[in-house]
Amino acid sequence: MQQGLVSVVICAYNNWPDLEMTIASALFQSFQSLEIIVVDNSSTDATQEEVSKRFGTRVNYLRQPNRDCAGAYNTGLAASHGEFVQFIDGDDVLAPNKIEKQLEFFRRDPKLDIVYGDVRTFQTSDGVAEWIDSAMRPEEDVLARLTAPNGIWFNTLGVLFRRIALNKTGPWDENLYVEDADYFLRAAWTGCSFGYCPLSPAGFRRLRPGQKMGNSPAMERGLEEVWSKALGYITEEPYRSQLRAKIAEHRLRRAVFREQMPRGQALALLASARSMNPMTISRLMHALCCAAIILPWGRSFARLGAFSSIRRVIGRPLQIESGAPSVARSTQ
Repeated sequence: MQQGLVSVVICAYNNWPDLEMTIASALFQSFQSLEIIVVDNSSTDATQEEVSKRFGTRVNYLRQPNRDCAGAYNTGLAASHGEFVQFIDGDDVLAPNKIEKQLEFFRRDPKLDIVYGDVRTFQTSDGVAEWIDSAMRPEEDVLARLTAPNGIWFNTLGVLFRRIALNKTGPWDENLYVEDADYFLRAAWTGCSFGYCPLSPAGFRRLRPGQKMGNSPAMERGLEEVWSKALGYITEEPYRSQLRAKIAEHRLRRAVFREQMPRGQALALLASARSMNPMTISRLMHALCCAAIILPWGRSFARLGAFSSIRRVIGRPLQIESGAPSVARSTQ
């Protein structure tokens, strides 16, 4: 490990020409003690030829069979030497002073393991310009917020890791669809110290067709897999109970809105939600949700929440109340 060095690990898969901007955003940081590692998951576009031609020895280019983001991060980390590590996907962009500002936070508090910031999401498609800014903030208990039903979500792009934190947390899980949610849960459980750097934005995340997050059914299943895995190692309260409530409410929401899910499967999923957490999914809530699944107009009724008394009962797990996690949305 080289003290003071920051390793930037870029996961690339058919991202050219966007990858050129990603690499440039790393190379031209205001902080310059950097090594740039591009891990190519067997791209079939111009990535292999263009990275070497345009960036030469300024970038350490590694090519491997496609192991998704988690596999690329693991490969890049193994090849890196920095005291700090930045992970980024091959179509996203770092703010020019992102690393410098977050390193300042590490210097102010040597006990910090992970520093995070806000990320702006923007669309690639044509049309009216629109972006979404994450609404992060300092957290006294990161694990409590990660396990809460309406908890926070860390975007890896906005995070800078101290290598010690990565060593404590272990490798990225290559068997999970939502590997980042799993990683931050494990990091918080191992006792990593998180700090919020109010640099807005710290990076820019591209929204484009074909991304993993665009596959809603896979994301829903993947998140539950992450939380179920966490139940295997999170043993302390109130975190464990919060996780059970989170899974129960997630299953309830999937059952009621059952995108492409047969009615019988939705009812079985709802029953498993109540079994997981009867305190959260009361008998009344279960009955109302059964009606929402069985009746032809049930899903529309659940979304509208026509009566305030019913909203108070089913609103929270269905995330139809105004108290859901907020983001700052801008259009121009």
